[in-house]
Amino acid sequence: MIFNWLWAILPSEVGQSVFDFFSFGHLAMGVAVFSFLSLVSTIRNLFDPNHFKIQKSHWMWFFVGTVIFAVIWEIVENTLILQWGLKHMNQADSIINAIADIVLGSISALIIWGFGYLLYEKVRKYEFLLFFLSNALLFVVFFVIYLVLEF
Repeated sequence: MIFNWLWAILPSEVGQSVFDFFSFGHLAMGVAVFSFLSLVSTIRNLFDPNHFKIQKSHWMWFFVGTVIFAVIWEIVENTLILQWGLKHMNQADSIINAIADIVLGSISALIIWGFGYLLYEKVRKYEFLLFFLSNALLFVVFFVIYLVLEF
């Protein structure tokens, strides 16, 4: 019973347990949002050839933006999407599941932040290419796990 509370086994437990197959989708979402925000900043810096570098303070704002997006997504997911009948099993997430989803999106953003810091501050060679290719790879891994567990 404890395992069912922690990880959803039955379809009726999805969204009620702490983690379920959608958890990997939230990990992928955190990677995607953080990567998108950093890409927008990087593209903006391309037009300033004297300063082609993501500022250290930007990393914090990418993380904050990812957390805000995760919170807004949980609200939309459990109100509008539920109301439209597009939610799995037509049931709202439990509070613990919604919090876990936000935390997972935030954790994946922290992983990207740490990896980006290492590349941009320590490696300093091919960091732009390595950063976005590794983010894309991590997104694909989380998304494939999500798809495999869903079916």
